[in-house]
Amino acid sequence: MTTRSLTLFFPVYNEVESIRPMTEKALRVLGAVYSDYEILIIDDGSSDGSQTIADELAAQYPQVRVIHHDGNKGYGQALRTGFMKASKDIVAYTDCDEPADLKLFVDAMTHIETHDMVIGYRLNRWEGVRRFAYSKIYNTLVRVLFGVRVRDINFSFKLIRREALRKLHLEAGSVFIDGELLAEAARHRLTIFQMPVNYQPRKFGTSHFNSVRAATYTFQEILAYHQRRRVDIRTERRFAQKIAH
Repeated sequence: MTTRSLTLFFPVYNEVESIRPMTEKALRVLGAVYSDYEILIIDDGSSDGSQTIADELAAQYPQVRVIHHDGNKGYGQALRTGFMKASKDIVAYTDCDEPADLKLFVDAMTHIETHDMVIGYRLNRWEGVRRFAYSKIYNTLVRVLFGVRVRDINFSFKLIRREALRKLHLEAGSVFIDGELLAEAARHRLTIFQMPVNYQPRKFGTSHFNSVRAATYTFQEILAYHQRRRVDIRTERRFAQKIAH
């Protein structure tokens, strides 16, 4: 058993077929290694029965907690809720359809001893022409605008020290939450270990992100964050000038 405590959370929006096997596998994997851990299910306004299963799991297992959103707030808000409600030393998150084998989180924890963050990058990925095009544009924008230098920005396999997480200012409501997290990490000079991961295609249901509307919302949030960063930089420069005089 490791002495590190761990919060693993995942957002859920209409994942009725995935939520129970995902949670029970997480309990088996983490329970074999950690003496102090919790699993947070962030129910983002599900209406297909996922919310009921989540409550049943929390009643059955003391390590499981559920936070329900009043309606669908979006992926970014779901992750921000998870960050806010996490109570352990290390905060980790992934998606409910298990895009990476949960056992890899055990390996990732060995690297968090010497880094502020551990993030996974996909070795095998192909999700159609439109999603590929969106991804290329998105990754280029985040890298150029915010100095993010990682292989895979939006893969949902990340761990961060809770004390490092407290330094970051996160506002995104879209899938840009991953990019914003890494942009803030770059801004605060957090150390990041990149870990190769075999991507596991979704077994049940469909992705909620593969649409023009979702892409438009994401790019709007990138521009809004860029504007906020510019304002913050000007404010910091004025403050530094006042101190110098």
